[in-house]
Amino acid sequence: MRSQDFHLTNGHGHSNNIVQEWLSPNDTFQEDFSVFKSLSDEEKQAIIRREAETYGLEKPQGYSVSFHYNPHVEYHHFGSSHPMKPWRLTLTKQLVLAYGLEYTMQLYEPRPATKEELALFHDREYLDFLSGVTPQNAKPDDPAYLSFGFGGESNDCPVFDGLWNYVSIYSGASMHAADNLINNQSDIAINWSGGLHHAKKNLASGFCYINDIVLAIQHLLTRHQRVLYIDIDVHHGDGVEAAFESTDRVFTMSFHKFGIDRNGYPFFPGTGNINEMGPTDPANRGKGHSLNIPIDDGIDDEQYEWLFGTITDQVIAKYNPNAIVLQSGADSLGGDRLGRFNLNIKAHGSCVEKVKSYNRPLLLIGGGGYTPRNVARTWCHETAVCVGAQLHDDLPTHIPYIQAFQGAENGGGILYPNLHNTKRHDNLNSREHLQKLVEQALENLRYLEGAPSVVCNTKGLTEEQIMKIRAKIDREIEEEEQSRDTLRAESARRRKERNTGGRGERGLR
Repeated sequence: MRSQDFHLTNGHGHSNNIVQEWLSPNDTFQEDFSVFKSLSDEEKQAIIRREAETYGLEKPQGYSVSFHYNPHVEYHHFGSSHPMKPWRLTLTKQLVLAYGLEYTMQLYEPRPATKEELALFHDREYLDFLSGVTPQNAKPDDPAYLSFGFGGESNDCPVFDGLWNYVSIYSGASMHAADNLINNQSDIAINWSGGLHHAKKNLASGFCYINDIVLAIQHLLTRHQRVLYIDIDVHHGDGVEAAFESTDRVFTMSFHKFGIDRNGYPFFPGTGNINEMGPTDPANRGKGHSLNIPIDDGIDDEQYEWLFGTITDQVIAKYNPNAIVLQSGADSLGGDRLGRFNLNIKAHGSCVEKVKSYNRPLLLIGGGGYTPRNVARTWCHETAVCVGAQLHDDLPTHIPYIQAFQGAENGGGILYPNLHNTKRHDNLNSREHLQKLVEQALENLRYLEGAPSVVCNTKGLTEEQIMKIRAKIDREIEEEEQSRDTLRAESARRRKERNTGGRGERGLR
């Protein structure tokens, strides 16, 4: 990551006299950003370093965390009326920096993914279209335009300037984070710009164009036998589930709203009921390797933490993953523009704490989230969870765009506001209903035969290629077994022929 993009120096500079005038030995910077932005990089760094030192922020002991972020992902815009705002990533970055969390992690600026790398999952024809389409040459009446998921009544996936650059950047960051895990450079790798879980092999869907999660998991499978994918976005992680539906090397679990939305239509994407467990064909290795937890409007903190912890514990015990990918979509927060839950920041973050406690290599990625100020608060908090840091509630005064967090309607300038301050959804989840949901989920887990053990892929093969190889080996084993059966039958026949006129026949005289 380039230091100038994050306003960082090498971390070894000393504060100058100007900064010392503002800071007493036990004090932090109290001026606002208008003063902060006029300082030199060295002066800014001194203030942030003091922030980290004052509150004891340092790299965790015994494990390492990496932060993968290309700031150019912020420079894209879906359209003024579109709910997806890459600006939320700007706010997240500024919060992370202002609190001094940079001192607790390794920082990387990943390169964009290449078309060849994206083709490890996506169809080349789709990638060719995606890399060439622009607002100027887009043809809404072109059959390819509609077939690839663009246009339509909702136009969820608009064509905008820099689209290819955008998808290449966030995908490259997830793949780079996965590389850090498989090379043992990190124990936890974070990419808040990723997590676009609806994209299919040749279809844009639900604001998602390239499925960076699938690409990252494919990377992890080159080192790890089993990967657990967990999704706490308010929407079902359908794209990831579909990508790995025929393999037992990935278990997908999604907690999401399921039912009817406020307009009387099925809540997007309309899939993910409790009885959807992957393929029904008993011969398909992916059977029973999907677990969906459909939740109704208004679930609260205590209910969600219990539901998540109870079910995830059982999945870990049964599947025993070697690595975990957690999609931490923030549209499951209370007050989200599209979501319908009542979760506060620390309840959402408790899922990260829970998954971290399993001590498996962890890829933590973003996802949905359509109230930018609260997305930023949550992902900053969850970054702190990863490094074991406690953050103070009053936001540092030197945060750029601090006005986005100020005022009663914006959370009052603190990190952990009550997210019901603007609206609260009626809670339609009774204790009895959630208990039955857990019982059904645990019943579904009975179909999981246990953790598969396979030779790790170190050749860079895709999961689809691996499964074809496994199927070929299975056929060869079956053919060898049939050959052995034939040989045994032939040997028995010959023994019987050799015994003609022997003791068997003499006994019949």
